Amino acid sequence: MAKGGPVGDEEEKAILEALKAGRGVRAVAAEFDRAPSTISSVATRNGLDVAEHVLMKKRDLMRTCYNAEARIRLVGELLDKARSMLKTCDSSRDLQYLATSIAIGIDKRRLEEATDPSARGGEIRILFETMGGEEVET
Repeated sequence: MAKGGPVGDEEEKAILEALKAGRGVRAVAAEFDRAPSTISSVATRNGLDVAEHVLMKKRDLMRTCYNAEARIRLVGELLDKARSMLKTCDSSRDLQYLATSIAIGIDKRRLEEATDPSARGGEIRILFETMGGEEVET
């Protein structure tokens, strides 16, 4: 059960810092043993638009985690590493695992880069673009 009573000045400052750091209203409420409505009231009283803050956080997440160029670079690094491992791969089992990794990397790269819908490529890019549009609209 959340504690009642007014929020003190020090507690209010701590709540605002937690919200500005990107923590959600419910997480902050649990941390301070307050109701989510109390946390929202503190934010509103201090001019912090919690909904806009959450939206900005989602946009940042989309930009950093679902960035197509970063994903393509990561797949490229995987393929570079696999190429270097080919020189030292001695067992047939290790070669099988390495070949599977290379095949998956090539397929993921193809899915990321393709722009021609008839070539069955670009599905991942389209998926993330769709997800990005849905996330930004909420």
